[in-house]
Amino acid sequence: MLVRAPLIVRVLSVSRAETWRVTRPRSQTIRGHRPSPLPPRPRPTPVPPGELLDRAAELQVLLEELAELTGCGAAWGMRVLRRNVELALLNPHTLDSADNQLDFIEELTEAVWDSADAGFRHALAPAPTPDETAHREQRRRAVVGRLDEHAHHLCAAAEAWRDLVVATAEAARAGGPNPQDAHSS
Repeated sequence: MLVRAPLIVRVLSVSRAETWRVTRPRSQTIRGHRPSPLPPRPRPTPVPPGELLDRAAELQVLLEELAELTGCGAAWGMRVLRRNVELALLNPHTLDSADNQLDFIEELTEAVWDSADAGFRHALAPAPTPDETAHREQRRRAVVGRLDEHAHHLCAAAEAWRDLVVATAEAARAGGPNPQDAHSS
């Protein structure tokens, strides 16, 4: 909590005839004390809905490829994530809500980072040739890596958004002006 230091006020006493000589004193500043700037107003959602919709479209392609490579399309995490991606693509307006976006991001990270779910970390069934098996494993790792990048990016965006929302709320509680007041009708 910031506490304001008392200001020193200088009072000058002059007669009316001498007021033309009175000059304004230089502003006195307290060293090291600057009012903290208000944090920028957070967006209504962690990620712009259009960007998340584009990512959902790419996720759909990646999930289809991964299911084909591993044969684990029926794994729980894979099914849940595929369903969420399909719902997001069928009803893009659902991504306009911060709660829905956070749920979407949470489901993505749980599916991709849960090592117990075989749908993402499962070893491939052997292919007819060792070279083909190696190529498919390399492709599986690339797809999982891309899913991991999506999860990291979206988690970072959600955490930054949450931090900004918390900072804005704390600034409002500390007596700073509410950034939402400028937008009230």
